[in-house]
Amino acid sequence: MKLSEKALEALAKHKYSGVDDSILAKLILSKYWNYCLKFVPITIAPNLITLTGTLCLVFTFITVGLYSPELEGTLPSWLYILCGLSLFFYQTMDNLDGKQARRTGTSSPLGQLFDHGCDSIVCTIQSLIVSSVGNYGIGYLTLIQLFTTALLPFWMATWEEYHTGTLYLGPINGPDEGIVIIVIILLTTGFIGPSFWTSKPIQVYGLSKYVPYQLSNLKLNELIVLSLSLPTVITIFANIRNVVQHLKRNNKPILPALKHILVWIIITGCTFVWYFCSTELYAEDSIWFSYVRIIQLSIGIIFGQLVSRLILAHMCHEKYNVLQTPLIPLIFATFVSFIQWYNQSEYVSEYFVLIMFVTLSFMHYFIFAKATIDQLCSFLKINCFTIPKQGEKTN
Repeated sequence: MKLSEKALEALAKHKYSGVDDSILAKLILSKYWNYCLKFVPITIAPNLITLTGTLCLVFTFITVGLYSPELEGTLPSWLYILCGLSLFFYQTMDNLDGKQARRTGTSSPLGQLFDHGCDSIVCTIQSLIVSSVGNYGIGYLTLIQLFTTALLPFWMATWEEYHTGTLYLGPINGPDEGIVIIVIILLTTGFIGPSFWTSKPIQVYGLSKYVPYQLSNLKLNELIVLSLSLPTVITIFANIRNVVQHLKRNNKPILPALKHILVWIIITGCTFVWYFCSTELYAEDSIWFSYVRIIQLSIGIIFGQLVSRLILAHMCHEKYNVLQTPLIPLIFATFVSFIQWYNQSEYVSEYFVLIMFVTLSFMHYFIFAKATIDQLCSFLKINCFTIPKQGEKTN
């Protein structure tokens, strides 16, 4: 993805605008982050802080995968605690990078892109970690959690920023309160064990007669995913309301803005169709049962690039097309799986489709990331992971 000279000039003038009204951040977390910043050497580049936090979570993701390849089973107690601590460390690093950038006078559009690009991939990584901790298994539950409570809110927040120019986080939001709640749950699991995740609380507490039969049989992990859908829906309506109000104030059309939501609909729809067709045709031999983690991670990589492209379009003041090249591997895999399910016959090996999908997803992302970072570094005359030796600057 090569940016034009006009796009680069617009990007160079871009100034990040963000509002975090988090109650927890204002009362506690901001003081903790400011304290931690004192221990960060002035020579450390902000993007290196971002990368450190991300790699820590990647390490945890790989470790959990070794013990829970199918997103279920009991993990060692220390691993639950590691999951909680690594997520809290990631949140800390994710907030220190911006403070370090202002502290050293190295804030740049590249830093915003790098930060949010890492965040978008971490959404999938953390969702899969929670799926293993909560014994979600290889069914629909982990997919519902990924797309409704992780990817959808992230996409809508970025979409709102694209149209309004400001990234707004409410009084109770995912990056602040949400992460702290997950950290507490992960640590609690480490100390008391994971059995409560698969318990049926409605039956345990004798509430079956007050709720429909279908709800009374739900496990706690299913109830959690279901309950998280409500605040997600509220947040989505707030995102749409903010964008619509902004566009009306500026006498801009609303429909062209709403079409960008189709990107999330396409990636979600393709994923569920692929999962259904594959599992219906191959049953327990489906790649969705044997390689669920790598498939979902690859989808997360595709999502990460789509988000990064949207952020880049916002900073460069360019239009964002609904159909993007990162979607091609997913659309192709879905199409092949659908044709084979429809005809109840295998024309192309599922494993070949898997290898092609994973390879193309990762290769395309890394080519995009490297090309974009190189181009921005060259134009802005900065380095991605180092900063010039200089004295400390005030905000």
